[in-house]
Amino acid sequence: MAAKTPKEKRFYISKAQRMTLAEVLIASMVLGSCIVVSIFLIKYIDFNTKIISEKNNAISDYNKTIASVGACKDSNRDGDFSDKELEDCDPDSVSLGDVPDSLRFNIYEQLAKNTDLELVARQRRVGGVCYDENGKEINFTARYNQARTDEDRVQALLGIRECSSLRVISDALPEQENTEALMSSLNQIFIEANIEPDAISPSGENITSAIPGVSVIPVSFRMSGSEMDVIRALDAIERSIRTFDITSGVFEYSSTGTISLRAGANAYYLDEGEELEIKKTVRAAGGKKK
Repeated sequence: MAAKTPKEKRFYISKAQRMTLAEVLIASMVLGSCIVVSIFLIKYIDFNTKIISEKNNAISDYNKTIASVGACKDSNRDGDFSDKELEDCDPDSVSLGDVPDSLRFNIYEQLAKNTDLELVARQRRVGGVCYDENGKEINFTARYNQARTDEDRVQALLGIRECSSLRVISDALPEQENTEALMSSLNQIFIEANIEPDAISPSGENITSAIPGVSVIPVSFRMSGSEMDVIRALDAIERSIRTFDITSGVFEYSSTGTISLRAGANAYYLDEGEELEIKKTVRAAGGKKK
């Protein structure tokens, strides 16, 4: 084989260098692509881990809420509800014994028997729904625990609300707007104070409450009497189970010693309950992508 000339040697060396550079370039591109893909996969896995973690937190909070309220029966008493338990859940069919230490249990077992609430309760009419034909007070809590049908449980719950200490709560803050019942309550306050009001009526104003979930019924009333009559009426309104916030008052004194009072007041009731929904946005690194 003939020896290669210097020119040929330089050609082959140059060719080998180009091939080496091409191989290094290709290897660098492959390595760079692998690094980019690896970083993307790591971020993707990290982002999905955050989403799964937040979903698990939401499920945990949901289970805690259901267990705390006592809306569903927890067969295992572990605070973790299966899909089957949630699917079959019917709050009206849940026995109080199945949800100990829950909000439902505390309300119907403890608040319903609270003697302090009973002290400020209104008189119950003997012969009404709270008493049987013999004039004996009905134990609706026992009826609820012994109920075998959903209808019987619903009726027992209505009885507990109407005839136990719980009725004080609905007297103080009703769950719906009922202007006629409000006028009757205010009139009863004047009757208990042994005063005949000149007029009681809703004022017709549109007032918004500063408390979310609570609405206002503005009312007005007029009365005339002695100084002691006015004081006794205002004291009866102040001691009322249901709140009447007096917003305005005009006193007029006559030469005969009679005082006339024209006043406006606000009474309150609960709006329809709204579901509390919390939305949470999970972002990838950098805080831009959701």
